[in-house]
Amino acid sequence: MSSATSSPPNPIRDVLILSSITGAAVLINGYHYGIEDMGIYLPAIKKIIDPALFPYDANFSLLFTRWTSFHPAVAAAVRISHISLESFLFYLHIVSILLVLLGCLQLIRKCFSQPAAQWCGVALVATLLTFPVAGTALFVVDQHLHPRTFATAFLLFGAVAVLEKRSIALLWIFLTALCHPTMAVYGAFHLFFLAWPEKFLAQPALAFGSIPFAAPPNPIWREVMAGRGYHYPFLWAWYEWLGALAPIALLEYFARIARRDGMSTFERVCRRLIISTSLGVLIAIVASEFLQTQTQTWARLEPMRVLHFTYVIFILFSGAMLGKYALHGRPMRWFALFVPLALIMFFAQRQEFPSSYHIEWPHRAPRNEWVKAFEWARDNTPKSALFALDPNYAKLPGEDYYGFRAFAERSMLADGDKDASVVALFPELAWQWNLEVTDRGNWKQFTLADFERLKKKYGVTWVIVVRPGVSGLSCPYANSEVMVCRIP
Repeated sequence: MSSATSSPPNPIRDVLILSSITGAAVLINGYHYGIEDMGIYLPAIKKIIDPALFPYDANFSLLFTRWTSFHPAVAAAVRISHISLESFLFYLHIVSILLVLLGCLQLIRKCFSQPAAQWCGVALVATLLTFPVAGTALFVVDQHLHPRTFATAFLLFGAVAVLEKRSIALLWIFLTALCHPTMAVYGAFHLFFLAWPEKFLAQPALAFGSIPFAAPPNPIWREVMAGRGYHYPFLWAWYEWLGALAPIALLEYFARIARRDGMSTFERVCRRLIISTSLGVLIAIVASEFLQTQTQTWARLEPMRVLHFTYVIFILFSGAMLGKYALHGRPMRWFALFVPLALIMFFAQRQEFPSSYHIEWPHRAPRNEWVKAFEWARDNTPKSALFALDPNYAKLPGEDYYGFRAFAERSMLADGDKDASVVALFPELAWQWNLEVTDRGNWKQFTLADFERLKKKYGVTWVIVVRPGVSGLSCPYANSEVMVCRIP
């Protein structure tokens, strides 16, 4: 059986189907503005657009612009387009998902000739966008705009170019690096093995991880890293290891079926992905667990994230196998597979963000009480205001992991969650982070005197506290969950 496409694709039909699948993917997996990593990236974009913002803490967002061109590019596009940032990011999120699915379609067509297999693979990826990648704290695609989504799409285009033996693959890797440098390294590692000539495959040049990534000795940084278990594979739970190894075993099973049925391209991709993933995991274990010193910081590059690209391809191929060998063109079988999967993914997202709308359309009034307070702070406090919140505010019930800076557009003392992830990458921020978080270690017992101490030491002028608040604070805004208060 040939592995080539049985008939020329119809571009108009493909665009219509991909657009429909993209819309369904958003409906299933949701969209949230200003959550999780967006709480870091969004302030950086806003700071570029308006330099007067974040006068005290811009480094917790802007340091990422050392590594990526994503933030300046988005800021420039917003200025040129005159579209609101909130709307632009929503449209960009849609485009990023569409590009990932387009990359999946192009790749699967190199491996399967049957339309049922091709579209089932794409549909399974779309349905499982927010499926977690074992042990890495990543999703296949986030439920918010992330440069990693564009990086994933460009790597898929690069894989297609490698199979076609076209040098444009280097351009796709370059574009990936502009969006997300670490994902470019891990993706290029996979593409390197995909491109490596068969006769030399037993003697690959192991360039992965050959460039030192060092930082000065920093005990605070080491303390931060010690609390981030997913950086260290030996701290993973058994089911995380199962999630890392099972795709490799199943890819081997797929490769054997491909050989039996004469699907040479599919077999090649599976075999090469087995090699790159196995070797990548081995190198990641050595780098994270055995090469750590006071000055060597391999773990902060999270090398086990080499699994991300494997997961995307594995899900794509799993869907294609189901389409080819089980679903065929029978609608009831498709219905029986995808409706339960879609409901499970939808339910999981509702459980993760119970206090928010499933899809936060641009300019839609927020449902989340914390976000309402953040927006009040944006509209009613000066840009020079410095806020303090519970260091673990994002993990509190009802908060749903929204970033204060992303909505309030105001500076705040460092938090213990997302700002800690910034410290993991940029150890030079560790001392500031530790001082600001430690000084609020007993936040739940704070009195007016404690807030006055923060004002004297850091210049904090505003705080956000949960109800019923703290006696002595003047709170011009309050809702059912939180209060925005001025320190006298």
